[in-house]
Amino acid sequence: MLLTTYKFAAFFFIIVVAYFVTPPRFRWIVLLAGSYYFFAVGGKPQYIPLILLSTAVTYYCGLRMGAKERRSGRGPLLALSILVNLGLLFFFKYLTIFGVNMDSLLSHMKIFGAAGEAGFLIPLGISFYTLQTLSYLIDVYRGDIEPERHFGYLALYVCFFPTLLAGPIERGSHLLPQLHGHYRFEYDRVTYAIKLFAWGLFLKIVVADRLAIFVNQVYGDVRKFRGLPLLLATIFFAVQLYSDFAGYTNMTRGCAMILGYDLLENFDKPYFSKNVREFWRRWHISLTSWLRDYLYIPLGGNQVSRWRVYVNVFIVFVLSGLWHGASWTFVLWGALHGLYYLVYMAVTQITASRRSEEAERREGRILTACKIVFTFILVDLAWVFFRANSVSDALYVFRNMFAFGWSDLSHFFTSYFQGYGTYLLVILFLFVVGLIGLRGSIIKRIGTLPIYVRWAIYYAFLFTMLIFAVTTTNQFIYAQF
Repeated sequence: MLLTTYKFAAFFFIIVVAYFVTPPRFRWIVLLAGSYYFFAVGGKPQYIPLILLSTAVTYYCGLRMGAKERRSGRGPLLALSILVNLGLLFFFKYLTIFGVNMDSLLSHMKIFGAAGEAGFLIPLGISFYTLQTLSYLIDVYRGDIEPERHFGYLALYVCFFPTLLAGPIERGSHLLPQLHGHYRFEYDRVTYAIKLFAWGLFLKIVVADRLAIFVNQVYGDVRKFRGLPLLLATIFFAVQLYSDFAGYTNMTRGCAMILGYDLLENFDKPYFSKNVREFWRRWHISLTSWLRDYLYIPLGGNQVSRWRVYVNVFIVFVLSGLWHGASWTFVLWGALHGLYYLVYMAVTQITASRRSEEAERREGRILTACKIVFTFILVDLAWVFFRANSVSDALYVFRNMFAFGWSDLSHFFTSYFQGYGTYLLVILFLFVVGLIGLRGSIIKRIGTLPIYVRWAIYYAFLFTMLIFAVTTTNQFIYAQF
């Protein structure tokens, strides 16, 4: 069930009404029932036992670890819970990389009928809720949080429907206390949340889905194209992916905020980053921080030798690519970003003085713009592996995306430019909005304007959405992960 559909609008309206008319101590039941319904409709109902199994193991091991005073006694329980949760993720997401036909396997195990009837799909949101369960378990193991003793609240934490499809990846320390809270329907909070949802919807159906038309055409069969179309499709995909994922995050946070919950930020204008390190502080923040806290630091972080730090960084990026999918294209995408990061670390002074940091903040606009453009080029080249259907397709794009001359440019501007006009217009609009947003939240700033100005902006926004929106329903890109 996509957040852009009328079906979800009806579902969420029912949830909101039921939530606020239900006594606060029973609201978890409304949200949990709605979350399991969302899971069943969005994926396969047969997969509900999987998320229940993951939740039950997480609940049991968390309680048992909380009862152990010494950390050493918690180790076997943590190992068991990690083994089960990662085992389910590996079975359903990564066995295919070894050539296992999941339809035949599930049919042979009598989970479905004859071969081919399984219609194998990766369970909805398994990559996201698995990381949420692991972070909860590790935090309990470390003693950072107390185990959740109410099974219903823990189950809701695992499958909370706004985050189920594509995150953000929440932490037990952040979301669980909120689930226990009692919230009223507050006009200011709800109106802000609706604006946040509307902006996310705009990013998805106006920007991402419109750019997807051209990107899918080119990357669907890259060998039909050469030169400028490949280059434009690669640039367009960078904007499409951001708009798709950031749009989903805004819609998710808007839905949760209407109910009273504050979800983690996932994006902070990443394409305005001046280097690769800054990019990863701004892109998919919930995943980056998860990998830092639960993988990079346990590996030793930066408290080990220089070469060990480099190895740790590279491992984290490769596993980040593998998390996105069981494909060599994702592994190479992660490895390439790992290489970027290592080169950046090697050429950057690790112990920069306070004066040099201040000088960096004062650098001129031209130098800053050059750094931003250079970082975007690096990131965009890596997106080729992320989007290509195969490694061979990606290599074809690299070999041919710059293979054009003046005649190709002339042909483009005379024959195709008008067709690309809408794409370029939405990208320009997004860029201008991003520049304005560097000075603070646009939604909050609009709220301070006179009422006639605000409503003029709202109507113009609605009119633009109606004119440029793509009406065909497109899946969120990150939902496949």
